[in-house]
Amino acid sequence: MVKTQALSSQAPETDTSEGDEVQGDAARGDSDVQAVLAANRRFFQAFADRDVAGMEALWFQGEVRCVHPGWPALHGRDQVMRSWRELLGNPRSPGIRHQGEQVSVCGDVGWVVCEEFVANTALVVTNLFVRTVAGWRMTHHQATPISSAAAFEDASAYEDEDGRPPTLH
Repeated sequence: MVKTQALSSQAPETDTSEGDEVQGDAARGDSDVQAVLAANRRFFQAFADRDVAGMEALWFQGEVRCVHPGWPALHGRDQVMRSWRELLGNPRSPGIRHQGEQVSVCGDVGWVVCEEFVANTALVVTNLFVRTVAGWRMTHHQATPISSAAAFEDASAYEDEDGRPPTLH
């Protein structure tokens, strides 16, 4: 069972179950969604506050990956934490905000997709969390620039022979 909640519109939580149920307790699913949301908000708070200790505490102690916009994929806690120390320690780094959180949980894995705004750049973000004995910890962060609204509107006029919009992959 995947518990999903789109929080930007306060839509009700939905269950998507296709026979491979991982957890059966709806109350646990609701609290898991809220716990993953709280972990995601701690991530953005640490980012906004340039809180290196808070950022390091949020990341999983095991296998992690991170893809910052325009950077190659980083692998391993040492590389990932070094990148955050550099970003958060740069006094010229612009402010950050986020919106439109959509949270999903499946067993011991939760993820959030949202929009992030850094200076004048809009990004789509995916944050992946794993359940640990210490709570939900980030194991993957990826941020990708969003094309301008005008570019989306221009592309929406194009469809393939089946009426589907164009894709890059």
